[in-house]
Amino acid sequence: MKILDLLTPSPIFAHLFAYLCVLVSALAAAPALAAEPEIKILGGTKSLRENIRQHLTLADESCKTPLWRLHALLGDAENEITQAAQALGFYELQYDPKFVNDKDCWGLELKLTPGAPVLVTELRIEINGEGRGDDIFQSIYDKPGITVGKRLNHGAYESLKTRFGTLASVHGYFDANFEYSQITVNVAEKSAVIALVYNTGPRYRIGAINLQHDILDGNFLRRYLNISEGDYYDSDKLLDLKTLYNASNYFSLASISPEIQSLKDNEVPININLEARKRREYSVGAGVDTNTGPRVLLGFDDRYVNDRGHSVAADLNTGEKKTTALVAYTIPMSRPAYEFLRTYVGYEKEITDTSRIYKNTYGASYTYYQDNKWLQTYALDYQQENSFVGVESENKTDLVIPSVSVTRIKTDGAPYPLAGWTLMAKLSGSPESLGSDFSYLQFNARAKYIKAFSFGRILLRSEIGLTEVSEFSKLPASVRFFAGGDSSVRGYDYQSLGPTEQQVDKNGVSKTVVVGGNNLLVNSIEYDYLFKDTKWAAAVFFDAGNAADDSHIDVKRGAGVGGRWISPIGPIRLDVAKALDGDKGWRLHITMGPDL
Repeated sequence: MKILDLLTPSPIFAHLFAYLCVLVSALAAAPALAAEPEIKILGGTKSLRENIRQHLTLADESCKTPLWRLHALLGDAENEITQAAQALGFYELQYDPKFVNDKDCWGLELKLTPGAPVLVTELRIEINGEGRGDDIFQSIYDKPGITVGKRLNHGAYESLKTRFGTLASVHGYFDANFEYSQITVNVAEKSAVIALVYNTGPRYRIGAINLQHDILDGNFLRRYLNISEGDYYDSDKLLDLKTLYNASNYFSLASISPEIQSLKDNEVPININLEARKRREYSVGAGVDTNTGPRVLLGFDDRYVNDRGHSVAADLNTGEKKTTALVAYTIPMSRPAYEFLRTYVGYEKEITDTSRIYKNTYGASYTYYQDNKWLQTYALDYQQENSFVGVESENKTDLVIPSVSVTRIKTDGAPYPLAGWTLMAKLSGSPESLGSDFSYLQFNARAKYIKAFSFGRILLRSEIGLTEVSEFSKLPASVRFFAGGDSSVRGYDYQSLGPTEQQVDKNGVSKTVVVGGNNLLVNSIEYDYLFKDTKWAAAVFFDAGNAADDSHIDVKRGAGVGGRWISPIGPIRLDVAKALDGDKGWRLHITMGPDL
C-alpha cells in the first residue's frame, strides 16, 4: 500500500468528518443557555414580593416579545399586582415599573411602596344547625388561623372556610353551607371585619351496612365492626374499620365506601367489600446475626381453617447455634381485632459457649389488645427442659409456668424512626403447687427510647431482670440471665457475661465457667448521625451491665462505632465494639430488623 493511499480518506470517513463539522457549527451558533426575562422586585416584605411574582403572567412572555406589546400587557399586570398585594392586606400599594432591555432579553424592575397594611379588627364566627354545640367544630373557635390585630390575609380566610367544609363532610353534615361569609375592608381606617355564619344542617347517621365477602361467616366478620346502624356518621371510624380488616390476615383488600349519592332520611348506606387472601401460604427466608450466626426461616400459614376465622401457623428457624420450631392454633374471640386465644407446641435447641438447652413447650395464651394501646398476654406453659451449664451434669426440669406480660410500642412509623419508644414487662413463675419440680418467681422488663437530636437521633436501651428462687442451681439454663452480645453489652460474645464458678471437667481440669445469674441489669446509650439525602447513618455507642447473683454485680462496659443501612424492613446494623473490661479485645456485631 502506498503512503498516498494512507493519507487519502475513505468515503465513510469523509461523511463522518462532514457531519462533525456541521454539528460543531450548530453548537457554536447556539447560545450557551437560553435567555429568560429577568424580573426584579424591590421593597416590601418577602411574602409580598413572592406573591406578586407568582401572579405576574407577564413573566411568561418570551425574549422575542416586542417592547410595545410588553407595555400593553403592563395594564393587565397592574391588576395582578394589586390583587396579589390585597391578598396579603396591602390595599394602598404603590409601585414604579421600569422595563430594561439588553442584547439577549428584556427585563422588568418593580419598586414597591406597600404602605400600611389592613389589620383584622373583628372576627365573628357563628355556627347554626344541629352542629351548633358539636365539639368537632371547637378547633375552629380555638385556633381559627386568623388573629385579631394582625395583618389581613385572604389565603388564611379561604383556608378557614375550607376547614368548615372538611370537618362537616368528615362527620356527616352533608347539607352544610355558609349562610354568610364576607370580609368588610375599610381602607381609610386600615381595618377589616371578617364574618362567617355556617349552618351545618342535620348530622347524618349510618344506614344499612352491606357486607360483601365470600370466605368467612358473616356474623364473625361483623364482630370487627366499630360502627352500628343508627350511629352518627364519622369517616375516621370508617378508615379505622378498613385498617382492622386489612390487618386481619384474611383479606388482600378491604374497601369501605359510603353511598353519598344515595342519601335518604338523613342516613348514609355503607358498602364494605372484602377480597380474600390466598388461604395457604408458604414462606422461605434467611437472616444473620453475630449472636447465633446465619439462619434459615421456613413458614406455613393456613389463614382460615374454618369460616369462624381459626388459623394455623408453623414456623421453623434453624441456625448455627439456635433452632426453634413452633406450631400455633389461633382462635379469634368476641372482638377478633383485639383479642384471641392461642394454643401452641414449641421446640428450642440452643448451644452456646456457656450452655446447651433442649426444651419442649406446650401451652395456651390469651392476648388482649387494650384500647389504650397496651397488649396484655396471659399464658400457661408446661416446659420440659434438659440443659447443661458449663461442665455441669444434665439438669432435667418439668415446670408449669403461668405468666402475664404487657407490651406497648409507640413509633412515628418510619423504617428509621426519629421518635418512639417500646416497653415490655413480664412476670412469670413456677409454683410447686401446680406440679412443678420447684418454685421460682421472675420479673423481666425491656425498654427502648428514641428521640431526634441534632442531625440524627439518640437511642436509650435498658433491661432489668429479677428472680426469686431458693436454690439457684435448680434453675434451667433458659430461665437464667446472661449478658453480652448484639442486643446486650456489645464488645463481648453472646451470653459470655455473668456470675462464674469453678467447675471440674471429665478430665479433672478445673475451669472458670459462666453459669448465669438470677438478676440482670443492662443499659445502653447510642447516637446515630444520618447522612443527608442518603439511607446511611453512622453510630457511636456505650453499653454497660451484667448478669448477677443476689449480692453483687460486676459491671462490664463496651463502646464502639457502627454503620446503618436503612432498608425497607428496618436498619441493617454493623457495629465494631471494644470490651473495656478484661482482655476481650474487639468484636464485630451484625443485626437487622426494626428498631422498635
